[in-house]
Amino acid sequence: MSTARAQKTREEQPLAVEVIEGRDAFNSLEREWNAALARGPRDEPMLRHEWIRAWIENFAPGSTLRTFVARMGKELHAAVPLVESRDRDADTCFLPLTTWALPVNDHSQRGGILLGARAEEALPLVFETIVAAPGWDRLRLRDLPHGTAEWTLRDLAERDGLRCGIWTSLHSPYRILPEMQKPVLVANGGRKQKGGQAPQSRYELVEASLDSKFRQNLRRRRRRLAEQGETRYVLLDGKDQEALDVALADFFAIEASGWKGQGGTAIAQRPELVGFYTQIARDAAKRGALALGFLEHRGVRIAAHLSLVHNAKHYLVKLGYDESFHEYSPGQQLTSEAIRDSCDRGLSEFDFLGPDMEWKRDWEPALRTHSWLTIFRSIGKAKLVHEARFVIWPVARAAAREVASRVRSFRGGAGFARVASRGAAAGAQHGEG
Repeated sequence: MSTARAQKTREEQPLAVEVIEGRDAFNSLEREWNAALARGPRDEPMLRHEWIRAWIENFAPGSTLRTFVARMGKELHAAVPLVESRDRDADTCFLPLTTWALPVNDHSQRGGILLGARAEEALPLVFETIVAAPGWDRLRLRDLPHGTAEWTLRDLAERDGLRCGIWTSLHSPYRILPEMQKPVLVANGGRKQKGGQAPQSRYELVEASLDSKFRQNLRRRRRRLAEQGETRYVLLDGKDQEALDVALADFFAIEASGWKGQGGTAIAQRPELVGFYTQIARDAAKRGALALGFLEHRGVRIAAHLSLVHNAKHYLVKLGYDESFHEYSPGQQLTSEAIRDSCDRGLSEFDFLGPDMEWKRDWEPALRTHSWLTIFRSIGKAKLVHEARFVIWPVARAAAREVASRVRSFRGGAGFARVASRGAAAGAQHGEG
């Protein structure tokens, strides 16, 4: 049988949907999961099996896990892992709701589901099975990038009469890395020469696009730091297990040395975070995807980033620096080196991940919008929570903002009127004099 005919035969075979219960069954999917991801529309590191496994083992080790999969034989075409929680808080209007959610939190950076080669066909089948399953009141899919295939779920839910709520959570910066253009040759007296002074590397093209003040400040601070002693960028791939463990310990110490440590939010202060980031770093190192970078000054590591290089993109997972070197902008110097390295590797994109922040904007990025999608079952309490959270509350909040704006305007106008009145009275008194 020819390859084309075999491919057609595989595509014509129906997909089977099943529910896989528990962590052990989920763990058995690793090889076929990652193979399917590579064939699908979104091949990103936070959707890989080992990333999700690390999340489950560190953030929800005792939670009920169900994985809904669509497959043909051993080949996966869609998979939706859902972690169950019983919630009763402000988010549920203090009504008890059972939530089935993707294994995603702030440390996931970005949410999504596994979609393989026949995702367009598989996703409706999986969703139909989830909707028919008993036991949930709402489905929650966090931090989905806009424009991705997962948003088909909203259309499917609304088609079935289910209510949906959307909340925009992130405007995440990313930078497309430019390609070098071929030199332009112009005739000049019978000779040909290169036209204009052009950047000599992809990184120089990035620098040329930056605000001139930021670019000059970065260069000046790099020079000033170098005047204090040797400064260099060191990049580890983690293949040496012992060196990796030492480097991760240094990374956690640097990340905890500043405001995060003071605020109690540093990785080193929470065992589940140490476990999660250690696990994703070690897994990435095994497949050659880890980029653990340090800025070393006089032999001491003063800034660090934990990144993954995947599918020709640099994903900046975490960055930290020793704040005693703040005047030299070590974080931006480190980012500069990471972007330079990405250009040298021939990568297509530098993804800053996480929220929009001022220091990221210095690199003139575009923004990728992410939102939460929450789907409510058609039962009384779920409908009530949807109405309160996504209908009444937005209207009330908009009305409150309008009232506050009017009050500010009124106070400003009244203040202006009082000043004007006093000015007129003073003028009149001066005239009488």
